[in-house]
Amino acid sequence: MELKNIYEIWDRFDESAATELELEMQGVRFCLKKQAATTVQKMEPQAVLEDRTKKEEPKAKPEQAEVTEVKAPLVGTFYRGSAPEEEPFVKLGQRVEKGEVIGIIEAMKLMNEVTAPKAGIVEEIMAEDGCMVEYNQVLLTIK
Repeated sequence: MELKNIYEIWDRFDESAATELELEMQGVRFCLKKQAATTVQKMEPQAVLEDRTKKEEPKAKPEQAEVTEVKAPLVGTFYRGSAPEEEPFVKLGQRVEKGEVIGIIEAMKLMNEVTAPKAGIVEEIMAEDGCMVEYNQVLLTIK
């Protein structure tokens, strides 16, 4: 399967109303998902004005740990473990160290390790095992 065919499928999915697509063609498996759109609540201008006048000085918040997004360095198939029957490299809530392998992206039959950019706790895992990821897609977050 050529790369231009993959991009064509991707574009058509992006323009469609579908929120999820799983497809297997010529030995290549695709998993595409769209994030749900958030709804915006409208307020009348008077309500907004009243809300602004009621607000007090912001209180000092306790210092929170910065959340770091680990993004895909290339397009390919993301794997959470070294093999289908093996445990994933990292799990939700697990502590990771800087440079620790958190996943693998297969591209053109080459396995590329994805490593943690900092030490911290895995807060959220967004990429699914065995699914296609795009360049710069958030795979997981570390806090």
